[in-house]
Amino acid sequence: MVKSVTGIITIVLGILFLSVFVMDGYTSELCMECHEEMAEDHAVSVHGSILCLECHGQAEKEDHEQIDFALVDCSQCHAPHGEKILHDAHSRVTCKACHVKGGIPGIDPESGKIIFNGMFRANMELTPHQAIYPRTKEQCKDCHFQGNALGASSMILPAKSVLCMPCHVATFSAGDKTTMVSLFVFLAGTAGLCIVWFFGSIGRGAHGSGRKNGGGAGFKPGILFSKDFFRLLGKVFMEVFFLKRLFQQSRVRWIIHALIFFPFLFRLAFGLTAVLFSMFWPGGFISVAMLDKNYALGAFCFDVTGVMIIAGSLSVIVFKRKELNEKFVSLPEPGSGMTAIIALVVLAGFVLEGLRIAMTGWPVGSGWAFVGYGISLLFKGMTGLTDIYGVFWYVHAILTGTFIALIPFTRMVHIFTAPMVLIVNVIHNPISGYRTIFKKKK
Repeated sequence: MVKSVTGIITIVLGILFLSVFVMDGYTSELCMECHEEMAEDHAVSVHGSILCLECHGQAEKEDHEQIDFALVDCSQCHAPHGEKILHDAHSRVTCKACHVKGGIPGIDPESGKIIFNGMFRANMELTPHQAIYPRTKEQCKDCHFQGNALGASSMILPAKSVLCMPCHVATFSAGDKTTMVSLFVFLAGTAGLCIVWFFGSIGRGAHGSGRKNGGGAGFKPGILFSKDFFRLLGKVFMEVFFLKRLFQQSRVRWIIHALIFFPFLFRLAFGLTAVLFSMFWPGGFISVAMLDKNYALGAFCFDVTGVMIIAGSLSVIVFKRKELNEKFVSLPEPGSGMTAIIALVVLAGFVLEGLRIAMTGWPVGSGWAFVGYGISLLFKGMTGLTDIYGVFWYVHAILTGTFIALIPFTRMVHIFTAPMVLIVNVIHNPISGYRTIFKKKK
């Protein structure tokens, strides 16, 4: 019995040895017989203990002399970067563009990707086996410097943060100063509102003593576990996302609201989906397509939604002066200040898109971003675009941060309060819904 077990273990170990160290007859020593110039470099590199064929699997072919050995898929061993680094701006940057010690990044004329072009900085006589791991700002300067030909901003810009998620394929980060200051002011204002709502004078206002209103059907917890749950869910969906009552009461108000609300909803859904795909399937076709700003469907839809938001914002400003005849209790009156900021944010975004397209050399597919492409033509022949881009990026970011920070202090707080009121009223009165909420003012 012992001999049988020993024999089986010996056979298994033998198979593993042959599959790992021989790999169809090839060993690292055998590779070095022809590629002896690589032997010393490979031996002292960070990959010195790894067999050649583990990275260069294509060398198993008999005609491998004709194969480009630079085509090594680092992700077969190394986990990809997190979404904070591997966001839309770096989706076209290959591993070796950053991780070859002393290497100079370049643009592949066929794919448009940022690659290691085989050139090294002065006094760096190394081969691609000399890879590096550290990620520092000094390393970022290999691409981000004034006058670079890669189409990279000369400023080292932070990743798009959670502030950018309602509009962009952004990241779950909040480390830059603009984001932190905006979120602090927003959270402080929201905390103040919550204190007023729960501990202020609400109980002494319209409801007198502050006791619950006895009217209405009231909320029945059992409905959450009954056959009426999906009907209730449908009511919430129609009221919160499609604003059914607003549509019934004022078509003009609904259209204006829709021009702003639905584009933001689409962009948020698109961005969150792209981030999740890039986190769990970083090399997949869907991830690559959604991160690529020049991908036809994404580029076209983002420009269309941008135009819709600007149209909706301008409509608010115009109709504010004419003052709509219909006013409704619990519906915020259209305010021009915050909607003007929204329009400025989107306009700055279009300028940024035009700058990006121009400084990256009008890449294939960028024409689908028809507004940004049109703006990019205005920058044709201009120099210093990589410097201007960073300035406009911060203008766009500061405008966005200002808008977020002001939400709790303006009528725009209805972005959060209106859905809450609608949901609560549907739950508490699932039969009649909003009979009293949208009552016209006399």
